[in-house]
Amino acid sequence: MYSHSIQAAKHSIFPIILTTFKNGNYVSREIAGTGFFIDEAGHFVTALHVVAAIGHPSFKFGSLGNVPHNQFEGVQPEEIVEIGRLPKLDLFVGKIVKNKLAPLQILNINPPEGTSIVMGGYPFPHIKKTASGGLNFYTVRQYWQSTMIMDNILLTHFDKNMPYPGFLVDKRAIPGMSGGPALDILGNVVGMCTAQITRFAKDKVPNINGVCLDAYSLKNGIRTILENKKSV
Repeated sequence: MYSHSIQAAKHSIFPIILTTFKNGNYVSREIAGTGFFIDEAGHFVTALHVVAAIGHPSFKFGSLGNVPHNQFEGVQPEEIVEIGRLPKLDLFVGKIVKNKLAPLQILNINPPEGTSIVMGGYPFPHIKKTASGGLNFYTVRQYWQSTMIMDNILLTHFDKNMPYPGFLVDKRAIPGMSGGPALDILGNVVGMCTAQITRFAKDKVPNINGVCLDAYSLKNGIRTILENKKSV
């Protein structure tokens, strides 16, 4: 059921690379989270908490497109350019030109509860086809979750300081999936993964559940960021 959406989306998803420096010297390189492209101009979105330290001299965030993480050493990622952020939605919009990928389509309205979806993060792009036309999840099994929309919620129900609209799923987004898309069976984006919100809610949202930013809020948040950028 998810084969089409995975094949349609996997070439638009990329790992966000965090390079750490100390006193100007290289220390390490790792995966901070996931991003996906939203237009042909190279704009992409991710969860704000993934790149919260952007601009700090000790950290650089970048992209190598879909280069496997075991080939990161010795190469220089393209540095991410910040376009804007909305902390209340845990939303960040950035831009990449050299390593940009095909964009995904975000739905204009939220699908109803019960809709089957798949959440994906890096290394989601490395799911391969088998000779029989199926999909081989062997090396990336834990980084995708088939699930469904259980409830459309507003987290102010749990905490008035969390004005976060989204939907509850019966699977958790593990580290590395934050900022990745939630997709319907046609490959359309119905939301964005963000484990951060579950952590904010603490025991108010069960540990076995995850929360995604919904499509309507995601699309309007992106529009707000891009329009504010144009008006500056």
